[in-house]
Amino acid sequence: MNISILSNGPGLPEVVSLYGHSSEWIPNSINNKNINYKVIKTYNNVPFDHSDADAFIITGSKYSVYDDAKWIDNLKLKVNELIKLKKPILGICFGHQILADCLGATVIKNDKGWELGSYNISLTDLGFESPLFKGIKNNEIFYESHQDVVMELPNALKELAFTAKANQSFCYNDLVYGVQFHPEFSYEVTKKLVQLRIDNGVKVDSQRVDKSIKGKIILDNFIKIVKASMK
Repeated sequence: MNISILSNGPGLPEVVSLYGHSSEWIPNSINNKNINYKVIKTYNNVPFDHSDADAFIITGSKYSVYDDAKWIDNLKLKVNELIKLKKPILGICFGHQILADCLGATVIKNDKGWELGSYNISLTDLGFESPLFKGIKNNEIFYESHQDVVMELPNALKELAFTAKANQSFCYNDLVYGVQFHPEFSYEVTKKLVQLRIDNGVKVDSQRVDKSIKGKIILDNFIKIVKASMK
């Protein structure tokens, strides 16, 4: 299996110096080790070949999908191409938002403020049935770090999960999945991010960060979706 990880920023140096980068956390969180990963730094605005990939994972970013940046414009063009390939795609946070933007949803800065730390996620009826959330119960804890949110899902996008503040997951054609939360985050990374944001003046709902390993289940479930698509 070949998976291309579209990396959308170098990461916060205070986090990277201690724990590495999200493009490393994703492979390390997945149980199946018989996977070849290609990390593509989209923020360097270089063209890339996607022909050998069986699936794609689009990472988070400190940027917003509505920022005026050439690399983001080019990424949107590329993501539209990837969607047309009808191969599995998982978008995480910024990746979730850029998929939604390409598929006709609206992405805005949330007037309800940041979701930062650990949050209980509610599943929709479709979420309970989705292979992405297999083994996940209602109100499980996932890690968050974002202020932009996806709004006004078109009918083609099926909502799978939500919180009081934001859509947390959607699917399109049972192959394209977005998750607003960060399944690749560890407890330690989340604690560090919360403290960094608070130090920079971000208002949080709670400074509590509860331990959770549920994100790994989401990533493993995505790999199972990829394997099923290859048959």
